[in-house]
Amino acid sequence: WVARLQHVFCAYLSISVVYSYNIDLEHPLVFRGPNSSFFGYSVLEHYHDNTRWVIVGAPKANSTYSSSVHSPGAVYKCRVHSNPERRCTEMDLGRGQSPRPASCGKTCQGDRDDEWMGVSLARQDRANGNILACAHRWKNIYYDSEHILPHGYCSIIPPTLQGRTKPLIPCYEDYKQKYGEEHGSCQAGIAGVFTEELVVMGAPGSYYWTGTIKVYNLTSDSFYSPNKEDVDSHRYSYLGYAVTAGHFSSPNVIDIAAGAPQHSGSGKVYIFKIDGVSLVKSFQASGRMMGSYFGSSLCAVDLNQDGLSDLLVGAPMHSQLRDEGQVSVYLSKGNGVMEEEGVLSGDNAFNAHFGECISAIGDIDDDGYQDVAIGAPKEDDYGGAVYIYHGDAKGIISKYSMKLSGRSVNPGLQMFGQSISGNVDMDGNGYADVTIGAFMSDSVVMLRTRPVITVDISIFLPVSINISVPQCHEGLQNINCFNVTVCMRFRGRQLPGQIELLYNLTADVDKRQKSQPSRVYFTQSGSQISQISQQISLDFNREECQRYTAYVKKDVKDVFTAITFEVAYSLGKHVLSGDQERDLPALTPVLRWRKGNKIAARNETWFEKNCLSDDCAADLRLHGKLLLHSKPHLALGGVKNVSLNLTISNAGDDAYDTNIYFHFSREVFYINFWQKEEKGISCGLVDLDFLKCSVGFPFMRYHFAVIFDTSQLSGQNDTLQFFIQAKSANPEHNLSDNSLDLSIPLVHETDTTITGVVTPSSFVYGNYIDASRFVQLEDMECNFQPLNLTFQAINKGPSRLPGSTVDIRIPNRLVGSGADMFHIIETQVDGRGNCTPHRNPTLCTVPQDRESIFHSIFAFFSKSGRKVLDCDRPGRACMTISCSLGPQLKEEALSIDIKLLVNTEIIKRDSSSVIQFVTRGSVQVNDRAVEVPNGLPEDISLVFEALHSQEPKGYVVGWIIAISLLVGILIFLLLAVLLWKMGFFRRRYREIIEAEKNRKDSDESWDWMEKNH
Repeated sequence: WVARLQHVFCAYLSISVVYSYNIDLEHPLVFRGPNSSFFGYSVLEHYHDNTRWVIVGAPKANSTYSSSVHSPGAVYKCRVHSNPERRCTEMDLGRGQSPRPASCGKTCQGDRDDEWMGVSLARQDRANGNILACAHRWKNIYYDSEHILPHGYCSIIPPTLQGRTKPLIPCYEDYKQKYGEEHGSCQAGIAGVFTEELVVMGAPGSYYWTGTIKVYNLTSDSFYSPNKEDVDSHRYSYLGYAVTAGHFSSPNVIDIAAGAPQHSGSGKVYIFKIDGVSLVKSFQASGRMMGSYFGSSLCAVDLNQDGLSDLLVGAPMHSQLRDEGQVSVYLSKGNGVMEEEGVLSGDNAFNAHFGECISAIGDIDDDGYQDVAIGAPKEDDYGGAVYIYHGDAKGIISKYSMKLSGRSVNPGLQMFGQSISGNVDMDGNGYADVTIGAFMSDSVVMLRTRPVITVDISIFLPVSINISVPQCHEGLQNINCFNVTVCMRFRGRQLPGQIELLYNLTADVDKRQKSQPSRVYFTQSGSQISQISQQISLDFNREECQRYTAYVKKDVKDVFTAITFEVAYSLGKHVLSGDQERDLPALTPVLRWRKGNKIAARNETWFEKNCLSDDCAADLRLHGKLLLHSKPHLALGGVKNVSLNLTISNAGDDAYDTNIYFHFSREVFYINFWQKEEKGISCGLVDLDFLKCSVGFPFMRYHFAVIFDTSQLSGQNDTLQFFIQAKSANPEHNLSDNSLDLSIPLVHETDTTITGVVTPSSFVYGNYIDASRFVQLEDMECNFQPLNLTFQAINKGPSRLPGSTVDIRIPNRLVGSGADMFHIIETQVDGRGNCTPHRNPTLCTVPQDRESIFHSIFAFFSKSGRKVLDCDRPGRACMTISCSLGPQLKEEALSIDIKLLVNTEIIKRDSSSVIQFVTRGSVQVNDRAVEVPNGLPEDISLVFEALHSQEPKGYVVGWIIAISLLVGILIFLLLAVLLWKMGFFRRRYREIIEAEKNRKDSDESWDWMEKNH
């Protein structure tokens, strides 16, 4: 039953939103006129005795009473009651059938062809008032041979709509015959207004379309006109294009307002007071936009019921994109002082021409203030719309209560809202109705207003709630509760004796609207609910009350904000009583519009608080630190999470609804919180970078920790920052200790190392090495040995390395002042990075001095062993290649490939058999990173050797052989001479040999005797 009731309540709310306020769109009365007659260009609600009429102007119609006149226009009357076919009949204005021009003065002959009778209509402001109908294109053709004078013509029609009419030609003067000058082309009656004794007619064509207004006093039978010095004499200003009358200066005095929409291109409006037979300017206002047609429509109405008429001025071509239109509101302060209240713009629709027509429609909702209808006839592609605005004590409510769309009334309507009339109760239900013209479809629509119900609702609550003293029981538990009483009555005019009201009573509605849990609840069938739906029958002006019990939830955190109860209501179904007319059925009432606000009543109560100070001020204090392992920084990638250890204390009155807010980087993720003891703390993410921890109860000191995941930190920021703030619902005088700003430097902590390889690791050079084994550059005599050096810079983590520099040093000269041996062909960095270019200014250096034979022979015999070229040795000339590397992930390696050439012509000059080149590479991280202590080495040395071929030159070999033979011969001769000098060649060698032989024989005989002994 409750669900069904809620469904019905929502359905009625949706219907009220669709159909808006109290102008009924379900039962329109549509009157139609002759095709292409502009039927509906002007409309007027009229009543006489008990008969209600809709008077309609059709300025392009043919007249049945003047059939010989070409399209003079006509005025139609449409009976509201007892007219089921919605027929309209032309009114006989008594102007005759004669085809010849009628005499209207000494020098006046009228021409009614295309005179546009019915271009404007006005009703005398009194009971059984007369009607003014005008034809602004009526012409005086007395001076046809020289000028046709479009003076304009008006008729005063009796309230019975029958009988003799009174003609008015306010611009005619005897013997005035020039077109344009003075009133020769005044076109009086394009706009008109009818007060109790004044007929006001606009004449925009006078004085070469400077314009003026003609005011006719019925009592004195005299005309008034503005003082010329009071009106700016700008031609084509069109003063009088729109006119109105009201009590602008005093409640007892009638003043005249007139618009000049072309004045200076932006438009102008004047208010004149009557002084004798003259109109004296008391106020003027100008438009703010060129071409807006400010002043083309006017409406005098007392919006705030202060007895003075206020003024609405239309500017239907005011544009933001194109001709949306707007209406300026001026409030009267008396004595001609008008203050601009603001502007109205409807829906600001494209090409709507909002403000083309403005009409006072009376108090349609019985709130004591006059209301206004504003037409936007070109809105919705010429379908048209009318907006309803309401007056109030401050002037006018800027939000419209209802938008009447022409297409919603009838899809065939066009220019709906070009003309509007109201302020007459047409159906007898006590409320003024509204009639709207749609002349492009030759139609007029009368819309009736529905009675308005004012519901007075009172919600009675305790002044405060003491949650420390439970008043109710729920099982074995004591809980807090209090009574909620809702009382209702309804009132208004022309209402049924009884209505059915559907309502929702919502507890703690502000919390509910914020999607927060309610602090109080009702019970229904054993369930806790925060909203009760009810249906009640009310008798007219009789109060009915309902009592409910509300319960306070346990552990309420917020005890400072008010507990608001709301009763939202709508009308249920009810049967209309009384006689039901066949053609005008009674309309169902509606609830009073609440100026665009929700149809609901509210009241609030508060929790009692136990406070020592007058303002119940708390004194929160927040302390905390980031918990890390001894390091003064956070290593990106190496630390997976951090802990914020916090202590919150309160040295003041009990703090309620205390919350701690954490703001942090979106690269950090909240994991959980930890509390030493269960204290009722709860934490939850409000956003990715915003954490809220609630401390629900009055407290003295709490300790807890919040843990965050830091594994996804990118390192774009230099520090990780946490801004922490504590707040409560209490006022607080010292906020300096309520917040913390904790930060820690973010460091890329890496262990970088470098490896490398050189190919080939050795090579042979020399004069007799085949030249094809070397590289020869174009147009150069030198032979070059190619070498490839490859280094790899490796990040072993734990952090991502934002960047590094690799320096490679290559020994480049044999001696400090010698030529450069190496030529860099290409350096490539695999991935992200670049190396400094290096250019050898002496790429090909060939020794030019000729060596002597003896020098060559000496060099061959004096060649040394090994020479070491190392950049770490002092005085050694080296070439340095510096490479900047981009970011590296953990375990990522970046390669540097260097292709270079060794000039063998230079190293041939060295006498060493082996030249050993020691190339050194080192890697260094940039300023945003630090190296892990005691990590891998950041340096490397690569060694390659140049082996000198030992084979001498050919001519050197020949010379060595020749010199060797010569030296041998000389040595032999020298030995021979020495032996000769020593007598070697003079000794008796034969005797010596014989003696030696005999001695040996003797020795052998002695040896035999010893053996036989």
